[in-house]
Amino acid sequence: MFNIYSTSSTIHLLIVHPQKAQAKLIVKYLKMANQSCTYDFAKNLNDCQKLLNTVQYDAVLSAYKMPGFTGLELWNWKQEKRLEIPLILIAERLEAQTAVDCIKAGISDYIEQDRLFDIPEVLQRSLVEFALRRQEKMAIAQMRASAQREAIINQIVHAMHGTLVLDEVLQVTVDLLHQALDVSRCMVSLLDGNRSLEVLYASQFTTDRSQLIGKSCLYQFYQATLRQGNPVLVSDIEQADLPLDLLSMARNQQVRAFFIVPLFNQDDYLGNICLHQCDRPREWTADDLILMNTISDQCEIAIKQAKLFEKIQEQAQREQLLNEMIRELNSQLEPNYILSKIVEHTGEFFQVDRVVIFSIQNQQVKVVEEWKATAEVPSLVGFQAPLSEWSAAVPELELQGHCFFAESNLDYLSNSDSWERQLAQGKIVSLLRVPIYIRDRFFGAISLHITKEHRNFDAEETHLLERIADQAAIALYNAQSYERLEQLVKERTRELEQEKILSEAANRTKTEFLNNMSHELRTPLTGILGFSNVLAQEFVGPLTEKQQQYLASISECGEHLLNLINDLLDLSKIEANEEDLARQTLLVEEICQSCLSLVTERAKNKGLELHNEIAADVSFCVGDPRRIKQILFNLLSNAIKFTPVGSVTLKVWQDDSRIYFATIDTGIGIPETEQALIFQPFHQLDRGLSRKYEGTGLGLALSQKLAQMHGGDITLESEVDRGSCFTLWLPLNQEQVQLECPIQDWQNTE
Repeated sequence: MFNIYSTSSTIHLLIVHPQKAQAKLIVKYLKMANQSCTYDFAKNLNDCQKLLNTVQYDAVLSAYKMPGFTGLELWNWKQEKRLEIPLILIAERLEAQTAVDCIKAGISDYIEQDRLFDIPEVLQRSLVEFALRRQEKMAIAQMRASAQREAIINQIVHAMHGTLVLDEVLQVTVDLLHQALDVSRCMVSLLDGNRSLEVLYASQFTTDRSQLIGKSCLYQFYQATLRQGNPVLVSDIEQADLPLDLLSMARNQQVRAFFIVPLFNQDDYLGNICLHQCDRPREWTADDLILMNTISDQCEIAIKQAKLFEKIQEQAQREQLLNEMIRELNSQLEPNYILSKIVEHTGEFFQVDRVVIFSIQNQQVKVVEEWKATAEVPSLVGFQAPLSEWSAAVPELELQGHCFFAESNLDYLSNSDSWERQLAQGKIVSLLRVPIYIRDRFFGAISLHITKEHRNFDAEETHLLERIADQAAIALYNAQSYERLEQLVKERTRELEQEKILSEAANRTKTEFLNNMSHELRTPLTGILGFSNVLAQEFVGPLTEKQQQYLASISECGEHLLNLINDLLDLSKIEANEEDLARQTLLVEEICQSCLSLVTERAKNKGLELHNEIAADVSFCVGDPRRIKQILFNLLSNAIKFTPVGSVTLKVWQDDSRIYFATIDTGIGIPETEQALIFQPFHQLDRGLSRKYEGTGLGLALSQKLAQMHGGDITLESEVDRGSCFTLWLPLNQEQVQLECPIQDWQNTE
């Protein structure tokens, strides 16, 4: 081609003019300008068109007026033929409208006839402008092609990013590539588990799509090239130097041209993207190559992300399976139920034909639980074999060691009758088995069986089955522990029942003894007190002062002994459930005044102040009047007994549900270590032979018992050397009286 920036290049011209002399004149002016050129001459339209159709020219110089046509008509014909050649018109003089029409049509330039000496300059200008326009068009075309390519890439990448499911990613890729490149077929092949290439995805616009799935489609002939990362492009199978078997396969598949690019994940070869053109040969362009390489790169990224997503999903499903299994197993403690759920969940998740759990019992391998996918799968329930034969049949499986066994081909295993019998009975072609250990003690194993076709179990599946075996071991251990604990509880319950029978018998004996002894003691005591009273009234004669002192001591000791006997009788009645309460509505103020009057003289003798504080909103309470008075009298008596100086206060108040009677003193107080024991029968603060305070130790115990029978209780707050506060509370709502505070069981307390 003519170099527009150099005058040393030879240009080839077509000169269209009715006079050949004018053509020679044009050449003369060009040579004078040191422009080397060659030319063809045409003086009619027919010759001009023939030359333009057969010869490549750098420019056309044409007279505007020719016999039978004009230069403008020649230009229009050239444009229809899409001939990219500059055209310069030569005219004596152009009318204004004609010049405008030529400019609008896009004619490169024109020169007047009498100024042909300017032809070198005009020609140079036209060629430069034409070259620039052509470069601009090429740049625009490249930009459009690039934009179109980027749009296709962006569309495919956007569709890829719209999902993380591998099937959807690859199907979207082949569908969009098929449309973008206008091919006959677009396919993706991936390596399967056996490392062989098969078509897994074909565009939905491929007419014979279903027939292509599962086939190799020319890949095997270019394995070495593709695995090195190089694409394969064949524009015409008939013109390419192809092996005969490849040519035959291409013809059978009606392929005229094909394009294959490999897919990699880092350095790991994954498969290919393949394009077929079946209706015609096709020259694959640089844009096609760029597009395919870009899409293959994006496809590799999408495959990697999709596989990572699949792995995360599988891991999540495994964790969900384990969590559901753990939750269900922990909800039950029955071993048979646990085993049945383990095989059921395991079989459904792994999608195998059968799951069995066997255990070692008395040196025998026994199937203890089984799950089957369908009823057609043969059962192994009842199968058992000697442990010695079983271990010899599978030397790799050391039953007492931490190991697993996973194999899809069982042919290599040692022969044994029991092993072959299990394989035959169960129709096993593949299995995965891991042991179950309960606290480092071998229990048995869980085994997955495939009965129809070979299957390779990967490391992830093996690890999951090991985790299931661990959870099964935990659940079985818990169940066994529960059974042992249940047995221990039953045995302990029987022992406690026996002890309860003995205790109740001893308690009945004690109660009968207390009743009998109390009556036996009460009879002579009544006589002693009666005769002491007669003597004190001097019915039989006057008494000396000394005799009166002795009689007073006899009466005081008798009364003390009588109170002790009465307390013992009350306790024995309560323990024997023979005490009934005569509940009635009581005036609180009357009850308090009655109890205070009984202890007023005693308080006065010790120099203590006695106070009665009843809240304004307190009027009534419900209870047995004799027992309520007995409780308050015991509390007030104890308060006065253990208060050397100060005061004793009876304070009464209520809330929405209870009424409270508190005896508050400023006495010696009760140590914290004694407070938990103070309500035990016969427990006294002042113990020993030289004790300062008298008492039997039954008053507080009896009072608490009576309070609990009313549905209430007695509480204690005390501080040494500061005093004590005993509070009796009773329910206001008598529907709550039925043992709102259960009676403490201290019948057997020693």
